[in-house]
Amino acid sequence: MAADSADHYDRVTDAWREFMGENLHFGYFERPDTGLAEATDLLIEKMLALCDISAESRVLDVGCGVGGPALYLHERCGCSVEGISTSERGVRIASEKARERGYEKVRFSVADGVDNGFPDRAFDVVWIMESSHPIQDKAALFRECHRVLKEGVVLVLCDLVQAGTLPLLKGLWRFLANLRGFFSGMDVWGPAQILTLGALCDRLIEAGFERVRLLDITEKVIPTLKHWSENALRFLDAREGEAEREYADRFIVACHNLENAFREGLMGYGMLRAEKRPG
Repeated sequence: MAADSADHYDRVTDAWREFMGENLHFGYFERPDTGLAEATDLLIEKMLALCDISAESRVLDVGCGVGGPALYLHERCGCSVEGISTSERGVRIASEKARERGYEKVRFSVADGVDNGFPDRAFDVVWIMESSHPIQDKAALFRECHRVLKEGVVLVLCDLVQAGTLPLLKGLWRFLANLRGFFSGMDVWGPAQILTLGALCDRLIEAGFERVRLLDITEKVIPTLKHWSENALRFLDAREGEAEREYADRFIVACHNLENAFREGLMGYGMLRAEKRPG
């Protein structure tokens, strides 16, 4: 992952915990009255349903954020989890949480998803939760994941995906008309290379995976942005610091723009499961 991505997450992590909670990812909303914390846990459960994790499993969490999913998996399944991230701030927070709870089987370290440093065939599951989009070289990411997986086991992934494109002239007009919002969005969300579900599937197969299963869950995650915006608005009203208020304001605008992209069919949200061929 590029250094600028690591710098970005170091910079925004504390604010995102205010806006998003301890799970720095989208939620899965089964009902209109589902709360954000319940929905983010439910997204973990939806990924968990795609893989077989037990107390004997060893899981690699690529892009572990502040440790929410890794801790949840250990509490739910009793498994060992190695969480990695290029964000030193996120790893520090996650490690403190694991230490406070006495979870010796959950560890976090600063490492890159495309060169993680673990031995071959070290893991039973690779877990990638909203951390593939900042990684420019998806092929390298998936090759590295394939390398550290045991034969016959799985990779599971969820993330933002590209859902559609605009004709060239219409796309250029939309870009120019929303130029300020485009650059503001990059500042809020960070650098990204977002592919279609099909392109992600292609990269997985090229890396040696097979039996790739694709799920489009866009409609279930869209309400997340409303909750994030509301949290940021409350934060904005309670803060006096100019820099904090400025970032919260940009975050609210970025949520609105991303929701529009979802509604217009340009952006989506997908989940994938892929198997490493038995040796």
